[in-house]
Amino acid sequence: MSRKHVMLIVFSGVFLGLALLLSSSLSLAQPAEQASPSSGWDEGRQVELLSDSAENMSLSAVPTTPGTTYRTYSGGAFQPTSSSMTYEPYGGAIYATSIPPGGISFSLELDLPQGAKITEVVFFVVDNDAATNMDLGLRSYNPETNSFSALETAFSSGASTSLQTIVVPVDPPVQVDNTTTSYRLRVAPGVASSAHLLRGARIGYIVSQVYLPSVLK
Repeated sequence: MSRKHVMLIVFSGVFLGLALLLSSSLSLAQPAEQASPSSGWDEGRQVELLSDSAENMSLSAVPTTPGTTYRTYSGGAFQPTSSSMTYEPYGGAIYATSIPPGGISFSLELDLPQGAKITEVVFFVVDNDAATNMDLGLRSYNPETNSFSALETAFSSGASTSLQTIVVPVDPPVQVDNTTTSYRLRVAPGVASSAHLLRGARIGYIVSQVYLPSVLK
């Protein structure tokens, strides 16, 4: 083999090596695509991050009524009616760890417009105890007479770790009179454990045009 052919082979190998090195450098310079996260963590519990398609979907499986205003509360918004009742939060939910005698319960005071008509109450609970049910209800309280009235009552049923959506129709509707009465949701667990878990509640109400505040100009 002549010297000319040897030099040609050597130069060809050098150029091929440079071309491969340049191609590899360009590939490394381009950042790899990051997969969008599907979940995170909050309060020790996994939080799902909604995709664009999921954000356009209704998050509530409970039917709604046209013309009705809704308010949804987490279990953490409820408070025990006695300081001797202990409890634990569980993410957005809550459950009792000790229940003293005397009808002690979790209670949520409602702040509704004067004249509003409460038409719907929904409780979101887990009842995993076959022997005891959770006592759920809508109550009113008159501080002048120190008297409670049970307006609507419902009960859970066990035993299952699945969520129970307990719809309580308010019939006839309860008209809010803030001049004499306060209104609250009441949940009385039957066992002091996470077997009776309060996830939250939702109320629906209608505001009459007669009671809407006027705007002064």
